Amino acid sequence: MFSAGTIHRKLKYQAAVDAGAVGFLICGPLPDSTVAGSSGRGSEHGIPAMGIGRDTAALLARDSKGRRVVRMVIETSEAPAEVRNLVFDMPGNAHEWVVLSAHIDGHDLAQSAIDNASGLAVVLAVARSLSASTASSQRGLRLALFNAEEWALTGSAQYVSELTQRERDSIVLNVNVDSVGVGSKLTALNSGFRAIEPFLLSQAEQARVPLGLYRPLQMNSDHGNFAIAGIPAFRLVAGFNDFAAATRFVLTAEDTRDKLNADALYRAFRLTRQIVASALSAPSAEVSAWRYPK
Repeated sequence: MFSAGTIHRKLKYQAAVDAGAVGFLICGPLPDSTVAGSSGRGSEHGIPAMGIGRDTAALLARDSKGRRVVRMVIETSEAPAEVRNLVFDMPGNAHEWVVLSAHIDGHDLAQSAIDNASGLAVVLAVARSLSASTASSQRGLRLALFNAEEWALTGSAQYVSELTQRERDSIVLNVNVDSVGVGSKLTALNSGFRAIEPFLLSQAEQARVPLGLYRPLQMNSDHGNFAIAGIPAFRLVAGFNDFAAATRFVLTAEDTRDKLNADALYRAFRLTRQIVASALSAPSAEVSAWRYPK
């Protein structure tokens, strides 16, 4: 799921729709387990979509006699619903903001411990640790806890779309923490904003936390909506390009708190705090350069 070659399930689903498919099955990484996650369908009627496990996929494989014929029934109901984003401002000395974000929704297959209780724990700890100092900082800290991320990034998309251009311009950086607390290395998916790379690497060196960078935009968490609006943004994620990392359990019944590692969580906290604290007081010329060149 978290690798340079990932094709997000929303794109796979849309490709199936565009090709005239009447249904969509997506296979998860684990045996005897379904995979959760929205298909990315919007308000259109769409086609039936179902997550399946490796064992089920193997049963559907073609053999010398052809393909097996199976009947799958999806029972669901749809109704209007409303969820809330939670936004809390800790103002600084200027009308500029560093937005520290995590999503607060998950899936009921398990505990959503990695995705995204881990990120929520980190951003709350960072916000608490910096709360006493933001008033004397050049910029303010905005804590943004987004809902409906698992459903096509809807919560953050709604938030960003309602910002005026002046409000967008006042956000110098979005630090989005999603799926950490596992593995040995963190990666910043920095959405094509290559000008922030020296800053991120410098902060990682000061925090003494190894950090990898991946430049191309990946619309796999809330940072993506900030990025496409022209706001420098990155996602901090664990297990990128590490196929043995526990992030392979995301969106499955194995996403439970026993997968989290206290040392890995603390590394994510240290790095995130270092980045946010430095961004709050970084020189204006440096911050302005983060947007360009992209």
